[in-house]
Amino acid sequence: MDFKANLKGVKPKSEEERKVNSPQQVDFRAVLGKKGGVAGNSNKPAETPGKNAADFRSVLANKKKPETPEKNGESGKMAVNNCVDGGINEKKSGGGGGGGKAPEFTEKLSDVTVLDGQRLRLQCRLAAATSGPADVTVTWTLDGKVIKPSKFIILANEGGLCSLTIDKALPEDEGQYKCRAETSGGKVECSCMVLVDDPTENSPADKKSKKSTPTSESEARIKKPTPKTPPKQALPPQILQFPEDMKILAGEKVEILCKFSGAPPINCTWLKFRKPIQEGSADISIQSSDSSSKLTISSGQQEHCGCYTIELRNSYGLRQAALNLTIVDKPDPPAKVPAASDIRRSSLTLSWYGPTYDGGSAVQSYNLEIWDSVEPQWKHLVSCNSTSYNVQNLLPERQYKFRVRAQNIYGIGEPSAESEPVTVGLVDDENQDEAEEEDDDSEKEPDYRDVTIRTDVKVKELYDVEERLGTGKFGQVFKLVEKATKKVWAGKFIKAYSAKEKENVRQEIGIMNSLHHPKLVQCIDAFEGKSDIVMVLEMISGGELFERIIDEDFELTEREVIKYMLQIIDGVSFIHKQGIVHLDLKPENIMCVNKTGSKIKLIDFGLARRLENAGTLKVLFGTPEFVAPEVINYEAISYPTDMWSIGVICYILLSGLSPFMGDNDNETLSNVTSATWDFEDEAFDEISDNGKDFITNLLKKDMKTRLTCAQCFEHTWLKQDTNTMKAKKLSKERMKKYILRRKWQKTGHAVRAIGRLSSMAMMAGVSAKKGSPTEEDNQFLECLEYEQKTECKPSFSSVIKDVEVVEGSAARFDCKIEGYPDPEVVWYKDDQPIKETRHFQIDYDEDGNCSLVISEVSGDDDAKYTVKAVNSLGEATCTAELLVEVMAGEEEEEEEEEE
Repeated sequence: MDFKANLKGVKPKSEEERKVNSPQQVDFRAVLGKKGGVAGNSNKPAETPGKNAADFRSVLANKKKPETPEKNGESGKMAVNNCVDGGINEKKSGGGGGGGKAPEFTEKLSDVTVLDGQRLRLQCRLAAATSGPADVTVTWTLDGKVIKPSKFIILANEGGLCSLTIDKALPEDEGQYKCRAETSGGKVECSCMVLVDDPTENSPADKKSKKSTPTSESEARIKKPTPKTPPKQALPPQILQFPEDMKILAGEKVEILCKFSGAPPINCTWLKFRKPIQEGSADISIQSSDSSSKLTISSGQQEHCGCYTIELRNSYGLRQAALNLTIVDKPDPPAKVPAASDIRRSSLTLSWYGPTYDGGSAVQSYNLEIWDSVEPQWKHLVSCNSTSYNVQNLLPERQYKFRVRAQNIYGIGEPSAESEPVTVGLVDDENQDEAEEEDDDSEKEPDYRDVTIRTDVKVKELYDVEERLGTGKFGQVFKLVEKATKKVWAGKFIKAYSAKEKENVRQEIGIMNSLHHPKLVQCIDAFEGKSDIVMVLEMISGGELFERIIDEDFELTEREVIKYMLQIIDGVSFIHKQGIVHLDLKPENIMCVNKTGSKIKLIDFGLARRLENAGTLKVLFGTPEFVAPEVINYEAISYPTDMWSIGVICYILLSGLSPFMGDNDNETLSNVTSATWDFEDEAFDEISDNGKDFITNLLKKDMKTRLTCAQCFEHTWLKQDTNTMKAKKLSKERMKKYILRRKWQKTGHAVRAIGRLSSMAMMAGVSAKKGSPTEEDNQFLECLEYEQKTECKPSFSSVIKDVEVVEGSAARFDCKIEGYPDPEVVWYKDDQPIKETRHFQIDYDEDGNCSLVISEVSGDDDAKYTVKAVNSLGEATCTAELLVEVMAGEEEEEEEEEE
């Protein structure tokens, strides 16, 4: 570099002048900084008038004002101690030697021991100098090296009290500290030893070098989010390692390991569904130490499924961590006995229920087996995807029995109970058709009751609890037989531990008391216990509507879709007339009354809300694929919110395609907020223009322009005579694929909350000022903690780039990391792992933003730097170089100054 231009016109000093004035070390970094007109700010007046600068920077910056001092600009600057580049240096105002009084310490430094991470403060006191404090130069050193003020180190000199403060001491801060005071009359110093006590370090000798690197990669690794581990002596428990949700094959060993730190003693308690696990059982054992605890299940079975929590407690606080354990296996046998119906001369329709537990994986198919009286052995008949099948080519005067096995990715389960023996050929086809039509059209009036939750009697006192029909996140459903009347009902056993959870169930029952209608499922009784509420519901045995549609014996036409849509709108219309919105209309909540008819009922009012007297209602829950844009945008909702969902259902019924489904919930929500869809797929080539127009008038982003229920009934498409219209058969293949995809995306949850509302709102252009979630909304968002995310290996959406800096300044590398489970990150310098110190500062937040900051760069830092992100699915790396421009002759000048 050439500094001739900067020095032009400056008269060189004589040898005598240089000896008298004792100039300070020249720092050319400041000169480089001033070239751009940004750094230095040497034209600004100092806080203390009359103070002279002691280096060339102020001379170079303003030749006409050589006595104007430059402002340090560091966070630790002080007017009275005159800190310049680490020393507290001051030009002697006397201009000659020996004219002032020598300084003297009235209070000296004392040896100090601090814990790693605690505040370190050293102080000593100077006697009043005759020439005043402005003549005193105070310098602090650590192991002979001058300490410079920074955002980590604060130097001060107030009223003769000299202090050094480090907010969080690190092992590298250990060593001998000296405070040197110098005036024109002489100098004096005092010293002390500082020990940084870190129980986790076995070799304190390695602490002093702030540029040292760890000997192993594990020492350098951090995990998102980045918790800094404070000292154990005075902290609550900190969880260092705990697994994500686990899926284990039945019969395999389960190990849940938790590693922790904190002030001993730490008491470890394991819980399952909030109840302590008793150690000592035959299949569960717990092993705990001062820093870890492990729960072991020798052979995982279905009864071990559930939410496991570890509770760590010491004198300073409590910490918890939880995971969901799923034991995956072949499915259980289908519930109940297969039933034969629609018996004809050579055929019958066989129907059955799904398994009570699917083995932790969606059922892929059902294997139907047959037995007859002539060849009395079980044979495989057919595999199908639905829960009913039309059996053909049966012989008269033979008795047949059937049983069913469910199959998932883990294998084929055990068979169901055998059906009752049945013989074909005893019923005339024409008479059977008439009987079926009469049964479908003569729908019985439901048993309407205003339900009050009972607390004085238990459900088992009035009902026989029989086999389990299904399970879900809310709880379980069992078959109930009323003891007094022998009527069959469905008992929904809902887990409700807290008062808030019980209040939500009471609200659902209260809403159902207002919804007495043939198209809506009825609640006829309810019981409250200590930890659950049981709702006794009308039994609906026909299964989900979409499952019914893909049956082999079902003919899907536009005419049939109209029949179903009329029933859906009939039910929703009554709901709206009661001042209620359903808010969770979707295929799973539309059930067929029986296996062969076409009557349906709407179920599940857990998310329903009253609009009357509620003012402006905003919610944050629903099912992403069917939720309306105003819900995602956190805007006021109303009856048209349900009409949007009806439009989505109609679109899927006619085409087997979903207008907004993406690869994940975020993509789906983004599609909904944009409200862009079309009829371009060939599936709509066979759909009438009136049908498309009906959908178009429901899927409008502006809720005020959507059809109401009353307007739907008047629409040309729904008003046409279904008995005379053409009934062209529609393909069911797309519908089968859609249902299969839905099963995988649901992962067993009936209701999923909408996550990441803020990011979705931004994508929709929504201002955060529109409102914030209520306590009720937050309750639904809590389930996001347990919702499974899409797993993916690490990747970099933004990589680190080459950096070129001047020696003594700071360097920074930035990148952004994607991946789930959250990747662990290690930084390397020339393939050696970097441990975080004050020199190497690593930041890694929960959004994946990761950075490495290198402070006070030297020539030793000129190297190749690599960041590696690793999780269980893979790893990713990116590399960049740091180029350091070293100033020639600086080391020699430092040596001269020390002499």
